[in-house]
Amino acid sequence: MRKREVVEKRIQEVVTGTEPKDFFKQKRSPAEIKEAVFLPFFPIWCETLFAVQEPVEPVLYVDASAGLGLQEAGEWPVSFKVLKSIFARTGGRIDLNKVVQPFLYEGNKALAPTLPQLAEELPFYPELHQKPLFLHEPENVAVLQEQDTKASAVFLFVDPFGNKFSQELWARHLKLGKTDFLLLFDYKKVAAALSNQKAPNHLQALLGERLSGLQRYFAKTSNPAKKEAYALKAFSACLQEKGLNSSRFRINVPGKDQSSHQVWFVSKSDLAHTRFKELLLPFCEVQEDGVPVFGANLKTVRLLVPEYAKYLEFSLVNLMEDLVQNASVYNSMVLEKIYEKHNVGKPYSKANYQTAFEKLKEQGKITLLNPKTGQLVYKLTSACRIKFKV
Repeated sequence: MRKREVVEKRIQEVVTGTEPKDFFKQKRSPAEIKEAVFLPFFPIWCETLFAVQEPVEPVLYVDASAGLGLQEAGEWPVSFKVLKSIFARTGGRIDLNKVVQPFLYEGNKALAPTLPQLAEELPFYPELHQKPLFLHEPENVAVLQEQDTKASAVFLFVDPFGNKFSQELWARHLKLGKTDFLLLFDYKKVAAALSNQKAPNHLQALLGERLSGLQRYFAKTSNPAKKEAYALKAFSACLQEKGLNSSRFRINVPGKDQSSHQVWFVSKSDLAHTRFKELLLPFCEVQEDGVPVFGANLKTVRLLVPEYAKYLEFSLVNLMEDLVQNASVYNSMVLEKIYEKHNVGKPYSKANYQTAFEKLKEQGKITLLNPKTGQLVYKLTSACRIKFKV
């Protein structure tokens, strides 16, 4: 089975009875979003770690919203379904049961104490090599703080604008430098924090000197859409200054030009970003030129004439121009590596790169080389080495 088919199968297993392109056409709860995105992505993220080398120390799965899904559906919370996916990979080439240590936190004080008992009732619980540790118990917080400095990698699912404990986890793991994040948040919380002149410590830690400028912008600007775009752009820029790229998926309220939730993957890994985007592409709308709009229920711009594409932030025309302008960076790379390196932070799909290079070949701006022999070839494949003529 091809990789693309595997990804779509994983999504379909989670989004039961609904085509991914229709999934967000009705308003979705945080639990439903977490199940649709994080549940299939976690094992994919683990695969990207093993693609480089087998982790020697434990990999930590830290979930700051461990109860999501329990109250709504009356079934396992999504965090327990992640535990099941870890157990399901016991003994394979990628043995997640062997290397992944789960830490689970739930901010609801009534719900949190019930989770350990519910976990012990899971049919596969006795077979978990690394039993989940629950962070409402202070001794387990100490264990996490000891292990997260030694772990080979950490994946934190968190709302960075949620409860105080989540904010503290977010701030600590930003400093560690080895953590990847799946952020699920409602922008209204960001707006509320930035409208408050006494911003929380976690915002100060992230935004630094930008914080006062953002607060001034919020004070003088009344347009909510402009505020959101400005704030999230600053948020992304601050992460980038820390060496962390962000892939952002915006979910609008169905039928409205108003955001419901933001899903961000934050990581230093180009490969992990690429796999995250590939997972979410089936949920995305697509522009007329074939470029995905990285989000759901967003209004795509109607191109009255093809030439208007150059005025869009992202388009096939702009992709071609960008590749040519950065020819010195990508010259002699194979197409697969160019795609993996260039697509981070942009909505372009692998098919867009295939089309762009076909057009550049027709325009005589590139030639294709056999990656092993260096001989000229004429059929474009992911393994082709791209030689720019400009």
